[in-house]
Amino acid sequence: MFEGQYETALKYARKAVDTLPAGDENSGVQFMLAGIIPMGAIFLESYVTMPWHVMIRFGKWDEIIAEPMYSDKDVFPATIATQHYARGVAFASKGMVAEAEAEQVLFEEALTNPALAGRVLHNNLMYQDPSEGPCILLVNAAVLAGEIEYRKQFQAKARGEASDFTAAFDHLRRGVDLSLNLAYNEPWGQMQPVRHILGALLHEQGEFEEAEAVYRADIKLWKDNMWGLLGLKLCLEARGDAPEELAEVTALFNERSSRADIIPAKTCFCAQDSVEKSCCD
Repeated sequence: MFEGQYETALKYARKAVDTLPAGDENSGVQFMLAGIIPMGAIFLESYVTMPWHVMIRFGKWDEIIAEPMYSDKDVFPATIATQHYARGVAFASKGMVAEAEAEQVLFEEALTNPALAGRVLHNNLMYQDPSEGPCILLVNAAVLAGEIEYRKQFQAKARGEASDFTAAFDHLRRGVDLSLNLAYNEPWGQMQPVRHILGALLHEQGEFEEAEAVYRADIKLWKDNMWGLLGLKLCLEARGDAPEELAEVTALFNERSSRADIIPAKTCFCAQDSVEKSCCD
């Protein structure tokens, strides 16, 4: 995912899912939950969420909406919450705000499922009460709220109406903070760095100074990653007063993106014009 390799990322996310079918009393997640090895389901069900995160990372909105949905709340509680998060982000990015808000309601309902208690991805709980600290689905909640509010304001602005992106950016800043305070994991618990979302939408609204700071922090933490370098490159281009650094960052971005099968034009596909145009587009 960090190298822009959608096909490979999705292939192995699907493989993880294939190893964890719902099963029955003799196999799969249901077999684990029956009391034979219940900790297996607690630790492993979170892997079923991974294709959703891969598709979000690469802006596969129509594929997300078409993806078959899970319904067994006892067997796949984390997956059900994640699928509504993913669908909400997809609808918001497509400008379908009412549909995104409907998914947000289903996402929040999924967080109340008692079966979700104790489900983990490595060192991090998938969900816990906000008073208990950060968890993966609370990061997702902040991102989803930010994406929906941003799209509302984006559409209002496009119509020539009053718009205020403050709340949207505050949700995303909170998502950054929550994600950075997750328990240590290898790989980290939040598969798409929230700074890549925040920076893209700040940049889209001309908030270049904050966006630049966001990207500089990102490439310091995740050393010179392709996405963060792209964001910094875009901010330096907007500034127009640092040609030497821009040349260095551009060269490093080109190097770090050389293995990608999808070259983004923005650091989040939720931003407009987020796919590089080719001669055939």
